Amino acid sequence: MELFQVPPQQIDRAWADGASVLGEACKWALREITPDQLKMLLSRGERVLLGAKEGDQILGWASVGVQQLPNIRVLYIYAMAGKGIANKEGFGLLKEYAIANGCTTIRGAVRPAMMRLMTQRFGAKPLYQTFETEAA
Repeated sequence: MELFQVPPQQIDRAWADGASVLGEACKWALREITPDQLKMLLSRGERVLLGAKEGDQILGWASVGVQQLPNIRVLYIYAMAGKGIANKEGFGLLKEYAIANGCTTIRGAVRPAMMRLMTQRFGAKPLYQTFETEAA
């Protein structure tokens, strides 16, 4: 299995080749982003589209970004879809990508069920709890 990065000018083609499955992940983003908005951010290079493939078969997709925080450099996973990237080998490739980009940490916001999966499979630990209340 290998990880590949899709350049911004190829997002339309990648979307047609299956990256549109990331739109399903947007359903869990709780009104933060729509599939069309995600595609736009990827097309403008504001987020990076990664694919996992074995031979010619694409196994999964991830939308990521590198964040330089004051004390650490983080690979932030905004969305992931596909069994080929949400497994031990795929996550290992994401770790290699993070290291190659100078990151010491991988982060992402997930719902409670996904947090259980991330802690069990990948040794993740919860950092924050997010709450929401209506302002009006």
